[in-house]
Amino acid sequence: MMRIAVRKYRFVVIAAAALVLALLLSDTTWTGTRNGNSPAQLRAQTNIEKKKDEIFRKFNEKKEQLVRSPEEMKQILADVQKKIKEKNMSFVVSLNEMMKYKISQITGAQVPRNIEKEAKVQSEMGDKMWAEFLKKYRDYLEGKKGGRDRDSYRKKKHDEYYEDIDRDRREEGKKEEEKKLDEYSYKEEKKKEEEKQEEKKGETDTDIENAPSPRATSFTWVNRNKVTPIKYQGVCGSCWAFTSAAVLESNFLIRRNWNLDISEQSILDCAEAVQPVYRGGQVVNMKSKAGSCQGGWYGPVFEYYKTNSAVLESQSPYQFKEAYCVPSRTTQYKIVAWGYVKPNAGIPEVGEMKEALCKYGPIAACVKVTPAFQAYRSGIFDEFADCSGERDINHAITIVGWDDNKGAYLVKNSWGTQWGDKGYVWIKYGCNNIGYGAAWVVVSTMD
Repeated sequence: MMRIAVRKYRFVVIAAAALVLALLLSDTTWTGTRNGNSPAQLRAQTNIEKKKDEIFRKFNEKKEQLVRSPEEMKQILADVQKKIKEKNMSFVVSLNEMMKYKISQITGAQVPRNIEKEAKVQSEMGDKMWAEFLKKYRDYLEGKKGGRDRDSYRKKKHDEYYEDIDRDRREEGKKEEEKKLDEYSYKEEKKKEEEKQEEKKGETDTDIENAPSPRATSFTWVNRNKVTPIKYQGVCGSCWAFTSAAVLESNFLIRRNWNLDISEQSILDCAEAVQPVYRGGQVVNMKSKAGSCQGGWYGPVFEYYKTNSAVLESQSPYQFKEAYCVPSRTTQYKIVAWGYVKPNAGIPEVGEMKEALCKYGPIAACVKVTPAFQAYRSGIFDEFADCSGERDINHAITIVGWDDNKGAYLVKNSWGTQWGDKGYVWIKYGCNNIGYGAAWVVVSTMD
């Protein structure tokens, strides 16, 4: 019995000691401290802080790895300058901020896998919506007080043109009574008539007032003050978002004379759309996000803006990274139609691109960026880098004009005004797959 009593006594003593120890470790009133930090807690807190410091140190190291050293940049520039000299290229290069980063960090155009088939469906839809819009626009002009229908106006000019020809012919008939028109004069007159008729065929069927002519030797929407300022995408593969905004902004300037600053951050965070895609050999409608800082495509952005209004920069400023979606406070910044210039989203011929620029305004498109493009400063970019095919592109840009004397398109980039020619670059026709994925957008001209 004594042994059992002793064992019970020891058990009670040990249990009591354990309880006191637990209280000492958990209850600050037993330690005499006021801030609740026991030695064990302080050690744990110190370990946490050390871990945080280590994480932050590794983050900074990784961040520094994103930036090339000055020596690397100088070597890249030297290699490009050597290549320019060897191949007698026409552009000038220099060190700039964008050369600090890898090309993959400052581009971001990602071509959808089945773009050819999907573009065909989208182009058919876009052309249909464009035709419907033009009809509504002409009806709107007819019904608007003081308005003038474009078809009637062109018919009037057409009639006046042939009246002039008939009058000229009557006068020539009178002269023929005195002297027959020699064969050379007749051929020259006929040639002039054919040239005038051909010129009329070249007129662009559009809702744009005083639309430019695709037959012009040179034209840029910049010279008409219909292109918004150059922006800076930073180290984020959001070029597709900046191109989307640039095309939309110019459309509102051209058609409504509204000078808007569209939020690229909103595009980055919000843009998603149900689009026709090919799955298992069939067309199905699927919702997909337009992209992220790892890259994207402007097609879903344009589709998104058919039913959703764009957000202004003042409502959702650019943060150089993905954030959360800020809904639009208005319904007025939408588009009525969009499509690809080529039914397969391929690279348009120069004439096709000119016509699209005159008919719709600045065009969203892509190009293949190389170290030479990164280092571009001025002149006509004519690298003509090796490309595996039309889809060999990595960067979305905005084509805003052309110049046949230069044999080049004027391109608006999103790398800030310190890059290139104040943010712009002239790119030779056919160079580095310029124009792939060319897409147009139209906003309503009607009140």
